[in-house]
Parts: sequence; structure tokens; C-alpha cells
Amino acid sequence: MKNVLFATTALIATAGIASADVTVGGYGFMGIVYDGTDVDVSSKMRVTFKGSVETDSGISFTASSRINVTDSASGPAQGALGSNDLERGKITMSAGGLNLAVGATNGAMKSLARVTSYQGFNDGGVVGMDSNTSAINDGGNNVYVSYSMGDITVGVGSRADGSEQDIAAKYTVNGFAIGVGVSNNNEWMLSGSYSTGPVSFALGYNSDETAVLSVGYDISDATSLSFGYQNAAAGDTYGVSVSQDLGGASLTGTLGRTAAGANVAGLGVMFSF
Repeated sequence: MKNVLFATTALIATAGIASADVTVGGYGFMGIVYDGTDVDVSSKMRVTFKGSVETDSGISFTASSRINVTDSASGPAQGALGSNDLERGKITMSAGGLNLAVGATNGAMKSLARVTSYQGFNDGGVVGMDSNTSAINDGGNNVYVSYSMGDITVGVGSRADGSEQDIAAKYTVNGFAIGVGVSNNNEWMLSGSYSTGPVSFALGYNSDETAVLSVGYDISDATSLSFGYQNAAAGDTYGVSVSQDLGGASLTGTLGRTAAGANVAGLGVMFSF
């Protein structure tokens, strides 16, 4: 009888695991970074966790989180949030074109009307440009609801404490995409992008009078070029990167200049698993 109970318990447990979709992935990088004054070694490992199920009625539920292990040069000290702790936890529910996300969401403006250009092998950390002006981001506790119908997606977001709400919409057709968003704190964002063959570009502008341009070009199947430029009150920022696919990893070299006038550079390898 004891063996039968053990076998039954194992079968039930296995059946429960088989009915869910659980994945573990991530990436790692290593290289050197010049910040305008010093040269330092930068390395990091990120592991992501994701589990999802679908009900008999077709409603999907997903839980996700991640953990970072960084060195002192490219992240917070060991033991601080973002180095060895789970972060960016999020729960989502979706059915058809309707999606509800709770936890570390991006909100509406950041999801639908943002333009970025992060340059560098180290998760784009050598020099970065970002048109985001929303206080709702993926590092907080937020609620985000979106609905997609054909080429149009509309989203509404809110911080859990109610201090900021935003609404945004995005229209995509034939490689073109236009996004617009506004918050109750008088912040707004606009974006436009186009992609065709080996070329892609995006342009963003916001209520802080910050403009961001992002350009990408695939020189060949293995070599790509990316460029980013930001014009803001603090000054101009720009960066250019060349990446070579090594087959399972990529080698990236970056040159750039910060708004403070510092010349920066980076060279390193990144791989996903």
C-alpha cells in the first residue's frame, strides 16, 4: 500500500508539472569598459525564470522574475537589490487581445511610446539614450492593462500607490509604427519607427524636450551596426557599436560620448543560454 501511495503521489506531481510551461534562461557577458577616466573589467550573469499555464477556457497566466549576479564595476554591491536577489517580479493574465499585468510592469507610455538606444556589450551599459519620461517602470509595483485589435494597441497603467496614471496607443502597419502616450502628471511621449530588410530606425520625443534617434543596420548575416543619439537639456549623447556573431556569442565594440562630455568605450563578449 505504501508503494502504491508513493507511486500515486509521484504521478500526480508529474502530471502537475507537465501541465505547466516552466522555462529558465538568461545571459552572461564579460569585457572591458573605459568611462572617460579609468579602464575597468565588467561582467554579469542574469538568470530569468518564467512559468505559465492556460485554463480550459483559454485564459493564460504567467509569472516571471529574474536574478542578477554582477561585479562591482557593472552593478550594485553583492547582496544589494539587483545583484543577488530576485527582482522585476510580474504576474500577467491574458485572453485574446486583452492583457493584465501586475507587479513590475512598464506602464502604458513606456510600453507603447518609448525609444531607446543602449550601446555596449554589457547590456548596453557603455552609453545609453532613452526617451522615457514616465514614473511607471519595470522596477516598481504597478498595474497595466492593454488591448490589441488588429494594428492598434491601447494601454492604461497606474502605479500601485495611485501617484501616477498613464494612457498610450500604438499603431503598426507595413513596418511603420507610431506611438503616443500621456500621464496625469503632464508628461507625454511620442515615437515613430520603421523597419525594412537590414535597416531599422526609430525617433522619440517627450515633454522634457528630449529627442532620441536609434538606427540599426545589418551589414551581413553575422555583422551589425547600431547608432544612437540623444539631444537633451543636459547635453548631447551619442554612441555607435559594431557586433560580430561568433555563433552562440557576440563580440561588440562601442565608442561614445556622454552628455557630460566624457569619451567612453567598451569591448566584450555576450552570450545567451
